[in-house]
Amino acid sequence: MAMKISKRNRKATDQTAALPIFTALYIRVSTEKQADEGYSLEAQESRLQSFCDAQGWTVDAAHVYVDAGISGKSTERPAFLAMMQAAQDGQIARIVAIKLDRLARNTKDFLGTVERLQSYGCDLVLLKESFDTGTPHGKFALTMFAAIAELEASQIAERTMSGRKQKAAQTVQSIFTDYVAGESLTAIASRLNAQDVPTARGGKWYPATVRYILTNGFYAGLTQYDGQSVAGDHSVIIDADTYNAAIAILRR
Repeated sequence: MAMKISKRNRKATDQTAALPIFTALYIRVSTEKQADEGYSLEAQESRLQSFCDAQGWTVDAAHVYVDAGISGKSTERPAFLAMMQAAQDGQIARIVAIKLDRLARNTKDFLGTVERLQSYGCDLVLLKESFDTGTPHGKFALTMFAAIAELEASQIAERTMSGRKQKAAQTVQSIFTDYVAGESLTAIASRLNAQDVPTARGGKWYPATVRYILTNGFYAGLTQYDGQSVAGDHSVIIDADTYNAAIAILRR
């Protein structure tokens, strides 16, 4: 006797059949050094395939994505973009890669990729990090990655600001040194503009701008108190002798 399938059962069956069952592999190598360290394209694919076989996951040859000789610094990688499109189209259930840096250059980019994949209903598995977004442990690990990304961002901002301060200090030092050595205000301003060195406000240099730097006792560790220049407690960029020499030349 044939089984009668209701509309509800038929709809559920159709939805189940529509779910993606294939596992995609993502493989990338950018340098010969990585290949020598055991991360060649062939080594990666063999390891990933063995892992998927052990998990009972079906890997379709059409969904083995390989970016050869391409740096992870850019997300504009042909195979990577094709893989993300396949995930968006609902063709794959999960993506398996050797480790995080195969997919992204930093934690921020990685989290962005994971977020997109989750919106597509596609899991991500990383062998080295034992990471799987389809498990509770993997979801917990995402919060840790987010914390790391925030820390990385703050460290980068700190290094950037520190680098800018160092460059600014070097510019001030060169102004004092060159002026005391006999270079004119106009010549110094022209040289800084030719070198594309921005002023504190991002504008061009003029003789008056250079003069302002030379007369600013702050760079020599001085500060104003009750109309008088006194020693401050901030860092000194220019020693007192150089500063006084510059002031003396300006007065002449």
